[in-house]
Amino acid sequence: MRSTPTVAQLRAFVAVAEFQHFRDAAASLGVSQPTLSQSLLTMETNLGVQLIERNPRKVLVTADGQFLLPLARAAVDAVDAFRAAALPDSWLSGPLHLGVIPTIAPYLLPSLLPAVHLEAPDLQLHVHEDQTDRLLAGLADGRLDVAIMALPVSDARVSTEPLYDEDFVLAVPAEHGWAGATGILPSQLRDEELLFLEEGHCLREQAVEVCLSSGVANAGETNARAASLSTIVQLVSAGLGMTFLPDSAVKVETRGAQLGVARFADPAPGRRIVLVHRRTSTRSEEFEDFAEILRRSVAVGMPSVRRA
Repeated sequence: MRSTPTVAQLRAFVAVAEFQHFRDAAASLGVSQPTLSQSLLTMETNLGVQLIERNPRKVLVTADGQFLLPLARAAVDAVDAFRAAALPDSWLSGPLHLGVIPTIAPYLLPSLLPAVHLEAPDLQLHVHEDQTDRLLAGLADGRLDVAIMALPVSDARVSTEPLYDEDFVLAVPAEHGWAGATGILPSQLRDEELLFLEEGHCLREQAVEVCLSSGVANAGETNARAASLSTIVQLVSAGLGMTFLPDSAVKVETRGAQLGVARFADPAPGRRIVLVHRRTSTRSEEFEDFAEILRRSVAVGMPSVRRA
């Protein structure tokens, strides 16, 4: 009964046909000459076909061997292509769907994207900006591979890699008495008009929590809410109130706006930013490397934050 050739046997045949020399063919495959000879002979015996004509001076491919050689090459190439796809030489490669919350994306991506292009050029990055709950849903159903968001993350299905910590500051109208001030206490906000992002943004929840824990009543019940930090900053600039900003957003959001910035007394309220992925993902080690690229890009592009 004829048996199917092994990949090693097909490699031996292709190498001997190309080099027309058993010693050189064996060296190219990293095996001994007797091992290669035996592998080729076993395949010929199992198939009932002589592929190689052996003589003291030269190795020749028989007519049957010439007919089968292109098929053997195609089979070996297919195996190599399969292996390359399953185990790429580049660790960070192929598509990666990355989710980012809106209060991080505009400030992190300008430093992250060039860093990824430089350090992981084979990575095909797809960026999805959305709120925390929808990013977690995307992770759960496989639409996303990883996401960048702020703690707390209340989902037992995911693991987190800490990236950086940052303080909150207050954006105030340029003519406000706190513009440029330091040492502000959260309890001093009780008599101020506070503006918040709309519900669903984790920054809103964190800011409201800071206020409530400091005895500021009715936090988050303002009539003015916005879907983005850029919009809420315009409201502050127009004198409608003040708002919490993550420190990483200050440089971007205050550019060209009539704003002042006030800083809290230590320990200032703030947030920790993490990389999130499914616990069951087979790419967990790869995501750890991606997290390190993130940390390095943050250190270069966002000097106001601290490595977690």
